[in-house]
Amino acid sequence: MPARPHYAQSWEDPRLLHNLWARFPADHYHLIASGGDHALDLALRGYRNLDLYDVEPAQLAHVQAKQNALHRPESERNARFGYRNATQGLLHDGRLERFLSMFARRVLPLLVSNRTREALRTAQSPEAQLALWDGPWQTARWRWAAHRYFEPQRVDGARHPGLTTESERVKQPINYLAQFRTALGTHALDDNPFTEYPLFGSYRVSRIPYLEEGLSDRALQQLKLHATSLEAALTLAGPGRRGIHASDILEGRTPAEVHRFFELVDRASTAGSTLIFWDHRFRTEFPEWWLQTWTPVGDLPPDRVPFYHSVYAYTKS
Repeated sequence: MPARPHYAQSWEDPRLLHNLWARFPADHYHLIASGGDHALDLALRGYRNLDLYDVEPAQLAHVQAKQNALHRPESERNARFGYRNATQGLLHDGRLERFLSMFARRVLPLLVSNRTREALRTAQSPEAQLALWDGPWQTARWRWAAHRYFEPQRVDGARHPGLTTESERVKQPINYLAQFRTALGTHALDDNPFTEYPLFGSYRVSRIPYLEEGLSDRALQQLKLHATSLEAALTLAGPGRRGIHASDILEGRTPAEVHRFFELVDRASTAGSTLIFWDHRFRTEFPEWWLQTWTPVGDLPPDRVPFYHSVYAYTKS
């Protein structure tokens, strides 16, 4: 039986990547493979030279299975992905997705009435969503069970262990339910698959663009999978104008390893290159020399993903 990937989906909002790289285009793009969805979204938007890295064969095999499924007709493609009201398929096969869908499909129906849940799904605005979330959704049973299910240590158990065991840096407190509320107050659910899935375990009103529109063979050929780490690839790379997506891999690094990562990025990057990454439970400290060479990029779109506490984007001057 093939190994289950940790992540069947990519839990980084591709709108932030597109917004950054539309302003600062690169010659080569380097991404953590994860579930591959962020790269597929970029391929749909016409990006070229997308290199995906992972040291775990299960993650790369999962992305390859998605690429293979995208060659099929739409109905078969959606069935293989488990898109729309399906609860099994390539979008559901990860350990994190199993954790989320267990809550959405088995626990949540015991806490909140079907009428209230469906009203949230059909609400027409973030304001209407918040009225439901702050009102009929907040039963005593919901508050008791949901806070316990989404305790940070339980969520850590569903994440990759390499991202949760760093002991030299202090973990930051995090309230996932408060972050769900923020996401609901920022984006309508039909525009936020990253919130619909944790709350419902499937996609009914939100959409995944690369599945809705499909990808040409030429677009799919822009994705190249590499069975190595992002750090190893940057070590071997010569200087170039690069767009680097590091997801939240720095979560599992010591302070010295974090600084080493910044050195690798800087050495492989010429002016106009960019780095984007997320903090989840740890806060990243930047070397002083980095802040003198790399400039923060502001005005990114609001993040639709209700898990991270910070996103960082920098461009090299």
